[in-house]
Amino acid sequence: MKKINLILATLLTVMIAAPGMASAQTYDDVYVIEETAPIPANETKKERKERIKKGKDIVDSVFHLKAARAARDQYFVLQATQVNNGRGFFELGLNDNTNFLLMQGDKGIFQVAFNNMDAGMNGLGGVTLHGSIQNFKMKEEKNGNTTITYTMVGRRMNASVMITIYNGSDQAVADIYPNLGYGRLSLRGRLVPYQNDDIKIDP
Repeated sequence: MKKINLILATLLTVMIAAPGMASAQTYDDVYVIEETAPIPANETKKERKERIKKGKDIVDSVFHLKAARAARDQYFVLQATQVNNGRGFFELGLNDNTNFLLMQGDKGIFQVAFNNMDAGMNGLGGVTLHGSIQNFKMKEEKNGNTTITYTMVGRRMNASVMITIYNGSDQAVADIYPNLGYGRLSLRGRLVPYQNDDIKIDP
C-alpha cells in the first residue's frame, strides 16, 4: 500500500510540471497582459482601479468556465492548498502533490496526507482511495456556484464526494465522506482541467 501511494505522489508531481497542462496557466500570467497594456490617456487612479478590477473579473469568469467544463467532462484535478481533517482547515506543511482529488473519466483518486507521525492507511499519515465513479451529478446553483456529487467505489473503501466550484473563479472545495468512520475530509484549492490517458486507475 505504501509503495502505491508513493507512486501516486510522484505521478502528481509529474502532472504539475507537464507542458501544456491547463493548470500551468496562472493568474499572474494573465494579469501581466493587463499591466503591460497601453494605459488610456488622462486615466485617473479610480479609473485604473476599475479597469483592472473589470479585467480581473473577466479572467476569473474564464477560469470558472474552464473548471466547470472540466468537471462536466469528468477530467480534472483539484490540488489542495488547504485540508480539513475535522479540526478546521490548515495549510502548514501541506504538500499539494500528495493532497488531491483526481478524476479521469469513470475512474478517480482521492488522497490526503497529513505528514504526521501516524502513518495512517496510506503510509503518508492519511487516506488514499482509488476506484470507479458512480452516480455522477452536476448542477449550477442560483448563486452561480457549480456543485458536483458522485460516489467513488474502491476495493476496500467507498466515499461520497461533493465538490463546490465557487462562482466567478476556479477555486473549489471538495467534501469527502469515507465509509470507514473518518468523518468528513475536505480539500480546498483550484480545480483545473487535466486529462492523461497514461494514468491507470484500478478500482
